[in-house]
Amino acid sequence: MNADAESQCPVTALSDTFRLSNAELESVFRRARSESPVSWLPDIGFWAVTTFDDIKTVLGDKERFSAEITLEPLNPLYPEVLQFLKERNFSPRPTLSNNERDDHTRIRKNVQIAFSPKRNKKLEPYIRQLVNDAIDRFESDKKADLVRQMVYELPALVLFKLLGIPEGDVQKIKMWADSRLILSFGKPSLEDQLIAAGHLADYWDYCLDHVQQRIESPQDDLPSDLLAVRAGDDSILTIEDINNVVFGLLLAGHETTTNMSGNAILSLLENRDSWESIVANPDLIPNTVEECLRYRSSVVAWRRLAKTDVQLSGVDITAGSRILCFLPSGNRDETKIENGEAFDIHRADARNHISFGFGRHFCLGAPLARFELILLLEELARRLPGLRLVEDQSLMPVEAVQFRGPKELWVEWD
Repeated sequence: MNADAESQCPVTALSDTFRLSNAELESVFRRARSESPVSWLPDIGFWAVTTFDDIKTVLGDKERFSAEITLEPLNPLYPEVLQFLKERNFSPRPTLSNNERDDHTRIRKNVQIAFSPKRNKKLEPYIRQLVNDAIDRFESDKKADLVRQMVYELPALVLFKLLGIPEGDVQKIKMWADSRLILSFGKPSLEDQLIAAGHLADYWDYCLDHVQQRIESPQDDLPSDLLAVRAGDDSILTIEDINNVVFGLLLAGHETTTNMSGNAILSLLENRDSWESIVANPDLIPNTVEECLRYRSSVVAWRRLAKTDVQLSGVDITAGSRILCFLPSGNRDETKIENGEAFDIHRADARNHISFGFGRHFCLGAPLARFELILLLEELARRLPGLRLVEDQSLMPVEAVQFRGPKELWVEWD
C-alpha cells in the first residue's frame, strides 16, 4: 500500500493511516481536505474529519459530540479477552479524556490544582539532568538512535518522578503502556490481545497499589497532592477517582511525549536552517516547540461519537456515528493557517494549533509536555550543535492509528 498511497483516494488511504509514512500521510491529508474533507472510512467504520474548523466544531461541542469512545479499541476485543479482564478485576472507568459524566468538571478542576506549574517547574533540574546523562552515555559514539537512547525512556522518567514511581519500574511500565497502545489503537491478533490484556491488568493492579501506598505514607508527588486536595472528602475526589487519574496519566503522559519529542527533533533536522537557528539563538526554542507541535502532531486522530444527526462540510452524519478527527490535517489546513505545509519556527501564530485537542477535554498535561520539550531542545542544541540525520534510514512511524512518532531516529555528529 505504501508505494502508491498518494495515488489512492483519501478514503482508502485514511483507513490504513498507521501504515503510511509521514510524507504519504501528509499527502493524503492534503488531498482529503481538498477533495473530501469529511469522508466515510468503511474498513474501520469511522467518519474522517480533516479540516481545522470541522475538527474544532467536533471537539468543542459537547452537546452534539461525545468523548465516550475516545479510548475504545479501534477493533473490538475478542470475547476471550473481555472474560480474562473481568476475571482479573480490571475495572477502570472514564475519568478525564473519555468522561462524559457530570463529575468530569469536578475531577478535572481538582486534578488541575495538583498538576500545577509550580510542581512542573520543580522538575526542571531533574529533566535537564536526564537529558545530559543520556548524552553523556552516547556522546563519544558520534552516532545514536535518539528514540531508543533518549526519548523512549526520558518522558516516562519525568512522569514517574511526578507520580512518585520508582525508576526501576520504567521498563515494566513502558512495556505495559506499549501493549495498551497496540490493544487500543492497533490491529492485534487474538494471541496478541491476550498478551496485551495481561499487561493491562498488571498495570491496573500496580496503580491501585501505588495509590494505597500514598494513602499510608504520603510523599512529595502528584498522588499525594491529590490525596491532600481530597482531604478525606469524597465530594472533592474519591479514592476511585485518584486510582483512575493515576492509571490514565501513567500511560498518556509519556507515550505521547515520547512521540512528540521524536517528531520535533526529526522536523528540525529535516529543516537544517531551523536547527542551526535554535543553536545560534536558544530564545527561539519556545516558539519552535509550538511549530513542531503544529507541523507534526504526535496524536494523529481523536475520536468522538455523534450524539445527534449533524452536518459537517455539507455531509450528513447520523446520530451514533463514530468520528476520527485528524489533528495533523487540521494543523496544516491552509484555509486557516497561512502556508500550513511549511515548517517555520518564526511563525507568529504557531501556537494556533490543535495538537493538544480543543474544548473541555483539552490535554491536562500540555504545560508539562511543552516545558519538557523546551528543556530537551535547549540541552541538545547546547551539547550537540552539529547534530544531523543519518542518511537513508526508513523513519517509519510506530504502527498505531491514534499516535505517531518515529520507531527509530538515527543521528550523528562530528
